[in-house]
Amino acid sequence: MSEADEHTGSHLSGDTPSHTLAAAVMGRVSLPKLVCPSGSASSIRVDRIVLGSATVASVDIHRVHTALDTGNVTLEDARAVVSLAINFSYGIHVRLPWPIPDINIDDDIRIGTIRFPFEIGDVRIPALSNVDLMIPSAGLEDVQASVDPVRQLDLGGASFSGLQLDDTVLPAAGFGLGGLSLGPVRIHDVGIPAISSARLAVGELSPDNPLVLPSISVRNIGLPAVSAPRVESESPVVVPGVRSQTREIPLVRSGILRASITIEPTLTIAIRTMVIRDISAASTIDRIDVRDLSAPVTLSGVSLDGLMLNDVELESIATQG
Repeated sequence: MSEADEHTGSHLSGDTPSHTLAAAVMGRVSLPKLVCPSGSASSIRVDRIVLGSATVASVDIHRVHTALDTGNVTLEDARAVVSLAINFSYGIHVRLPWPIPDINIDDDIRIGTIRFPFEIGDVRIPALSNVDLMIPSAGLEDVQASVDPVRQLDLGGASFSGLQLDDTVLPAAGFGLGGLSLGPVRIHDVGIPAISSARLAVGELSPDNPLVLPSISVRNIGLPAVSAPRVESESPVVVPGVRSQTREIPLVRSGILRASITIEPTLTIAIRTMVIRDISAASTIDRIDVRDLSAPVTLSGVSLDGLMLNDVELESIATQG
């Protein structure tokens, strides 16, 4: 055996580094920390953003203003019931010489209620104009919302800073180079001026926590004007318990005796059908506040094209057998 053969043989023995290199299994590269101070992407695209069933803590509506005009208004087959509640009141007040106590008696006696029903028929109101309705505020609580997915979101290019990846292992299943396998190798303090990549893509990303938007405020909302030639109520309209001013009719008024009758009129109107013709209305809303919108989110098809990482620093590189 020549000297060269002997030298080669010594490098292929079971205890030499060459034998260890040849016999090593496919390994994985471990990157404990990768730091990139800055970078950029020429375009960022998301194929679809899906929001799950959303919950809204409250919806506040501020200053709803509606201006209403109508043609003639017809109250068809109107009936009315006039109720008169009658009470009798009296009082006796007698002053007696001391030490006899005075006599003071006051009492109310409810006599009863008299009702007078009568038919009104059709009531026609020529027109209602410039009816301004203002609702200062209104609120809804515990609202469930269904949010449609956002598709083909293109955010254009972007730059970023402070990228850091900790405890990265690649590839997860191990790799080899043209049949050559490497045993354990460790390299410390690796600096790379820049890394460029044509594209970074993520098939689907589902964060553990839901998307929470603390408050959404929409201001100065103008609702489209609406109009209709005829609007008809689907069920009878009842206007119950319209009270008028209580009237007192005195019967006796003297120094000793007081007596009177009080009458409390109440009107109830029942309308079979209310017909409003040529109605038009325009509304505005000053502000709508949506508070604490929460929904699970899934991003599908996230891609960054033209990815550039500047001044990449690797804490160390280690292969794992």
